[in-house]
Amino acid sequence: MNDMNSKNEVKSRKDSRMKLAYSLAEVGDNVAYQSFSFLIFLFYFTVIKLPILWISLTFIFWSIWNSINDPLIGYLSDRTRTKWGRRTPWMVGAIIPLAIIMILLFTPPIYANSDVVNLIYLLIILIIFDTVYTAFNLNYNAIFSEMFVSVKERSEVGRTRVMFVLISLIFAFIMPTFIIEDITNQFGYPYTLDQYQLTGIIIAIIVIVFLFIAVKWGLREPKIFVKDAETAPSFINTMKFTFKNKSFLVFLIPGLTYWICANLLPTLIPLFETYVHKVVDSELIGLVLLAAFITAFIAIPFWEKLRKKKGARIVGMLGMIIWGFGMLIYMLTPDYVVGLIVMIFTGVGLGGTIYFYDQCLAEIIDEDEIKHGTRRSGIYYGIINFLIRLSAVINFSIIGLVFSGTEWSTYTPNPGADVIAGLQFLIGIFPCIVLLIGAIGLYFYPIKGKQLAENRIKLTKLHEEKLKNL
Repeated sequence: MNDMNSKNEVKSRKDSRMKLAYSLAEVGDNVAYQSFSFLIFLFYFTVIKLPILWISLTFIFWSIWNSINDPLIGYLSDRTRTKWGRRTPWMVGAIIPLAIIMILLFTPPIYANSDVVNLIYLLIILIIFDTVYTAFNLNYNAIFSEMFVSVKERSEVGRTRVMFVLISLIFAFIMPTFIIEDITNQFGYPYTLDQYQLTGIIIAIIVIVFLFIAVKWGLREPKIFVKDAETAPSFINTMKFTFKNKSFLVFLIPGLTYWICANLLPTLIPLFETYVHKVVDSELIGLVLLAAFITAFIAIPFWEKLRKKKGARIVGMLGMIIWGFGMLIYMLTPDYVVGLIVMIFTGVGLGGTIYFYDQCLAEIIDEDEIKHGTRRSGIYYGIINFLIRLSAVINFSIIGLVFSGTEWSTYTPNPGADVIAGLQFLIGIFPCIVLLIGAIGLYFYPIKGKQLAENRIKLTKLHEEKLKNL
């Protein structure tokens, strides 16, 4: 009996270390993406000073690439069969290229002294970034619902992942503000470009260190899905089955609205704080973003308890409503301090929206496996990754339209009242409307109550059959 207990304790410790190492990937992954979201628009609009409509068109062309790239990588990932598994080769192969691209994002050929050259460079670098980031992120998320099948494990690892997401956000939102003295380039210092590039180098180091730890000690591809690569349907059938999934189609509405607003925050808050609240210190700008995400993390236990009682659907609906009205109030705040206080309370809603997202998507993938017999996490995350990029296109299209109707068709410091009104609309009214649409969409999400319980039973039986056939 003692030997058995000892073996169980050793196994438990190994499992805990593996889960910790897996979750650490959130730091490298989110530092890369959130830094991209936080800085890429600021850099090319305020430092390189590309016209706003040009930037918007670049992101539209980028989305066309994403419409092919993301689902294709998801499909290929589901069909990959190697001795290392389906997901691991993709993740390992993406680490070094992703680190390099984080540096290249901030090294455009400015000495060519041509907007056209810089615009082409931006488009190329966006395409490469998206390809290598998707190769890692898609497979990292896809393997989550494969490694951790029970609700208990998903909740446990989900909490750890959210903790490391918070750490990554500190890096992504605070670290650049300590390095880049004038993050919105309102004073035109000659060394601002160098500071952006130094930030890119630091991000690259973080990416390599944390993603290496994750793939080295945090991956354990379950043997239960080893034959699923053989039974995965063709690309056309894969897309057909996926877009016939009612639960997934409903989920796309709140999923898109979540990413529109999640990407909008880091993109516009630096400009909003600089020109509406008249903030001069870059460090204070990062604190506004961090405050919302810290509150989101603190609120997770509350949302987790509510999910157990009412389901992930209700959590998402309430989170979006709170977040939406919080942004509407933030738009009207008269100064930095009041805005910071409002953003702290707004973070409660952000936490609920973050929490429902992965939980609902895992339920959708479970249901798909029950119906088709094959675990197809990759294609779902491929389409979700396209949704994330589509949200950026929507954002930059709206930003382009609003700013082009003001004096900000090209960036100039000290804007007039029309730019201020545009910033207030973009940071308050627009996200409030979008999040309310998302909450309405979640109302119709069908995996809940009795259906969710039945799916859990069917999934357990299916996995038992797969184990017998190995």
